[in-house]
Amino acid sequence: MKISHFKVTPFSNPFVKALKTSGMTYTHREGVWVQLNYANFAGVGEASPLPGFSTETLKEVHYALEGFHQAIDGEDLDCEELFLLIGIHSQNTPSVRFALESAIYDILAKEAELPLAKYLNSNAASEIAVNGMTGIHLPGDGFTIMKVKVGFRNLFDEIENMEYLTQSFGKEIQFRLDCNGVFDLPKAIRFCKEMEKFNIDYIEQPLPAANLEDLAELTYHTEIPIAVDESITDFQSAEKIIDEQAADVFIIKPMITGGFTECKKIIELGRAENIRTVITSTLETNIGRSACVHLALANDISEACGLATGSLLNEGKPTQPIQSGKISILDGNGLGVDL
Repeated sequence: MKISHFKVTPFSNPFVKALKTSGMTYTHREGVWVQLNYANFAGVGEASPLPGFSTETLKEVHYALEGFHQAIDGEDLDCEELFLLIGIHSQNTPSVRFALESAIYDILAKEAELPLAKYLNSNAASEIAVNGMTGIHLPGDGFTIMKVKVGFRNLFDEIENMEYLTQSFGKEIQFRLDCNGVFDLPKAIRFCKEMEKFNIDYIEQPLPAANLEDLAELTYHTEIPIAVDESITDFQSAEKIIDEQAADVFIIKPMITGGFTECKKIIELGRAENIRTVITSTLETNIGRSACVHLALANDISEACGLATGSLLNEGKPTQPIQSGKISILDGNGLGVDL
């Protein structure tokens, strides 16, 4: 495969409304789109590290992409060599690995005249369940699982908020509580005890990412499944979480963990240990979200995933349709999305 054209396009897309987490406020989503051309096919990917979550900077992304470009420029390489070079040039930039793997798989799937998920797994479904987000999605939107940001109110207000949400969405709706690591162990235990009376699917990153011993201790004090998000950054971190018995659920962000290859290894590791796996976005644009959807489908993820984030960004482009709490892949071969 000889890449005839290599294009990097910076972007800065505004959020419809400023997005706040426990530690950050986001007004724009910045990153780069990558396009590779081979024969008559163009493959695209997205590298957009998220400040506060990702370990690399946009400057490092540009350096890594330029290094890869120089390595392949004018060379006729087979797929194994290409993926080897991607790994070499993205060792410290997982978003670059995600972008380049997405672009190469996009090309290969288009060449095979298949959607990317079907190219990687002939039995892949064409739609996947996703969770909604309180404050964004409404009770009539068809979601069966809703994500709730918690940890920034006092405990009594948190209880009152959950009572209100349960009344609004219905007792059959499950809630995922996203903490972004704001509690210490005593506060997490008390919080979980108060939340057990509600229909909780899991509590996400209740303690700081590095506190695996306390996360493991928390599992003995609550019936609510413990999910790790910021704690899981690559295969080695997933192994450590398992060794510490610190989680019941892996929440994998392909932009953080490094794309298709690394995610598949983590998913298979989790399955072997009976750990549930959820694929979620890092607020990517349509290109990155589409890659996340195909990755989840290719790996037969059965959990509702955190991929219904398209309405947060002002993109002006069609996104994956969401109906009855499910996202379908867009029509066409490959990712189904072009620059």
